[in-house]
Amino acid sequence: MRNYTTILTFTSTLIFLACFGCNNEADSTAVTPPSPAPAPVTTTVETPEEDTLKIDSNQQYKQTITLAGITLEVTVQGTIAPTAMLDVSILQTAGGHASAIRLWVGDESGVGSIKTKTHSHGAASHAHVQAPAKLPVGSAVWVEVQTPSGEKESGKIE
Repeated sequence: MRNYTTILTFTSTLIFLACFGCNNEADSTAVTPPSPAPAPVTTTVETPEEDTLKIDSNQQYKQTITLAGITLEVTVQGTIAPTAMLDVSILQTAGGHASAIRLWVGDESGVGSIKTKTHSHGAASHAHVQAPAKLPVGSAVWVEVQTPSGEKESGKIE
């Protein structure tokens, strides 16, 4: 009988503590941090399967572009389509040294896009750029050049 009373007392104490003893709620006078500003919104276009450009790794186009005083010859292999992987080669033909060259597929703001930094071999650079699943209206391959002084300029490959 003594064990029964001890067990009953112990169990009652545990139930009481579980219900009333461990109140870890935050103080109602605590200050709530301000919420961050909403992200910019871009317009996306859902294209049907038959209207989507098929990825053709043999399709290749070149363009010469001057950004931040640096002239680049950009070669893009592939086609812009949702989740497409493009192979981009860049050759610096004139101007100073670029400290960084970044690429992305989408609109000028780059919102919703994956920015990729190129891997350089002297004057030649290379990167694999992935298009987002939802392409914004007027998507293109964008190139951003940063000089050693910190100057940045971007332009699109058309």
